[in-house]
Formats: sequence, C-alpha cells, structure tokens
Amino acid sequence: MVGIHESQLVTGDIVKIQEGMDIPVDMLVFEAHDITTDESALTGEPDAIKKKIYRECLEKRDEIIANGQKNSSKSHDVYSPILMSGTSVKKNFLIY
Repeated sequence: MVGIHESQLVTGDIVKIQEGMDIPVDMLVFEAHDITTDESALTGEPDAIKKKIYRECLEKRDEIIANGQKNSSKSHDVYSPILMSGTSVKKNFLIY
C-alpha cells in the first residue's frame, strides 16, 4: 500500500478509509463491514447513513426487480454504495 495526498487521487484508485476520516472524493464501497457516514454537510440529514458494498446493493436491487416491486421515495430498501466527497465516516471496520 502506498500513501499519497488526496489531491493526487485519480479515477480507479483504491482508497482505505478509516473511522472519522473526511471523504476526499466521491467513491464506491467495494469492501466494508458496518459502515455509516455523516452526510449532514451536504443533505442536512442529522442521522448517520448506513452504506453497503456495491455487490450487495446490486443483489438487493435485482431481488426487488425480480419480485416486481419498486423502490419508492418513501422506502429505501436498497442502500447506497456511494460515499460522497465532503462527508465523513462515522463507523467502519474495513473500507476499500
């Protein structure tokens, strides 16, 4: 693993994130366990937002579609794998 400054990140880089860290760029979560983020700076949402890994989000989406269901604006059955720049990690164990 090589440490670089966040200003040197480019598309495709794999980044290890730690609890309490600010997210420097928009990212997809490919590997993690029990991750939540603080998105209040962007969305105003005061509660921590639970995230899932990309593969799990796709599987859940496909399950909903296969069952003829829809993910309405009132029901977010599919968690997001997206970490947004300007947010911070509240809790995690391993994120790539």
